[in-house]
Amino acid sequence: MAVTKNFLISIILLLSFIKNSFAEMMQKGRTKVKSVFNFYHQNSDSGEQVYDNSKQEEVNVIEPMIFVNHQIDEKTSIDARIVFDLWTAASDTKLDESTGASGEGIKNQSRIGVDLGIKREIESLQYGLNLGFSSEYDYRSLNVSANIAHGFAKDNFTIGYSTQYYKDEVDLFQNLSSPSSALITKGLPRNIWANTISMSQILTAKDIAQFDFTYVQAKKNLESTASSVKVAGVRQNEILPGSRDRYGSSLKWVHGLGEASALNLSYRYYFDDWGIHANTARAAFLIELNDDEDMLEFYIRYHQQTRADYYKNEFISSERFMTSDSDINAFTSLEYGLYREYTISDKKLFGIDLEDCILGTGLVYSKRSTGMDIIYAQTSFKVEF
Repeated sequence: MAVTKNFLISIILLLSFIKNSFAEMMQKGRTKVKSVFNFYHQNSDSGEQVYDNSKQEEVNVIEPMIFVNHQIDEKTSIDARIVFDLWTAASDTKLDESTGASGEGIKNQSRIGVDLGIKREIESLQYGLNLGFSSEYDYRSLNVSANIAHGFAKDNFTIGYSTQYYKDEVDLFQNLSSPSSALITKGLPRNIWANTISMSQILTAKDIAQFDFTYVQAKKNLESTASSVKVAGVRQNEILPGSRDRYGSSLKWVHGLGEASALNLSYRYYFDDWGIHANTARAAFLIELNDDEDMLEFYIRYHQQTRADYYKNEFISSERFMTSDSDINAFTSLEYGLYREYTISDKKLFGIDLEDCILGTGLVYSKRSTGMDIIYAQTSFKVEF
């Protein structure tokens, strides 16, 4: 799938925020359901990794999601997330058609994913366990995660740790330099282990600070299914190291400007052993409307990164490691976002009282210095009963 990895990180963080919105314990027997519909579009004519030399990186993604959270008792809750992606990527289809790997090309590309979790809270200690899987035409993933957090000084200070392990399988094209004999090798292993330490502190009645540090280790078959390189004018397979260590640290500060507005500032520094260094800054303004019933957020995000050691637009001769993936090229990007939540008055459905019915809408636009444009739209509906 040709969706850019760095932007997907932003989407993943947004989805994590949605899931964490269920974090507070409810009354025994209560249930929250949230449906989300996402639309993602990207377009660029600077993708040096595209097999047919068109450089076109257009992708359209439609993604419905459902989040469910149920309170078993006062201290225990369970949650589930179901996601279905349907996308079109002309570059993927052309690659498959050119090699004859499947005969007709990749069509109706899709992914389904399910995550199940349980959370337990005992006084100032909270811990949880999650299991999940996802599957698409060239990638299967099984993952397990655990997290624990402890509050101190009446929860004014909180420290937490989470770990997540992915046991994945990826399908990769082989022998791209000879399209008539190129095939997809299926079921190649890929393992990813992610660890995060987070700390938050209430500084004043209007200020909260949070610090996070993340380490991610990926091993085996880290190439992309649809990425290729041009060597002396001939398309060949992308070749990457068998491991990648990634490090990221972020600092966030939320400051209340008044009774109904707040400023959210964050900075993140990232580096890895492939030679990439990145800086990301984000500023958001949030305001509550209609007697705290609705919320409006505006934000702007700036990202700058260097290119990977193994990146070139084109190679004169074969090298040990080679990539032309636009995601690990050097670029800067500027992103603007708007999100609005509307609270609908309590309703009844089939005799069930629905509380806190909330409708959300969001729109994001991002542009890279390399010429890529990205639009991301979201609508959501949440109810409690």
